[in-house]
Amino acid sequence: MTQIELKDHRREASFGFLIQTLARTLDAKMKVELAEIGVDIKIFANLMMLGQQDGINQREIGQRLNFPEYFTSRNVDALVEAGLAERRPDPDSRRSFLIFLTKEGRAKAAELPAIVKKVNDDVLQDFSTKERESVLALLQKAAGVASN
Repeated sequence: MTQIELKDHRREASFGFLIQTLARTLDAKMKVELAEIGVDIKIFANLMMLGQQDGINQREIGQRLNFPEYFTSRNVDALVEAGLAERRPDPDSRRSFLIFLTKEGRAKAAELPAIVKKVNDDVLQDFSTKERESVLALLQKAAGVASN
């Protein structure tokens, strides 16, 4: 068996490895915090986005979150089953439905920004304000996402 020389390919110098490690850390912390309010991490992004604007169809939800259609469909099903959202006929299309949060869904969505802030603050606690701004700007650039 041949060994590959790894001195120039250390994990600690790999953007992908570091992003995945950070993502797993964030995911684990979010799962704990979301469990306290009874929200599954799988529906978190959908719930957060619908809390900002509901009354849109599944396709638009998926496009905004960059999720595949099957994943968005499952998440909307889960939101509906949990009583957090409902489907209403789209007056402009007989084939699609618009997704609206229920009263309970709005209440849960209203709790999410504080949880996101808490987890982000925890993960970035050793960063100065300037370092946080720099990291976010660099990640937005790498992800091709414009800052607001």
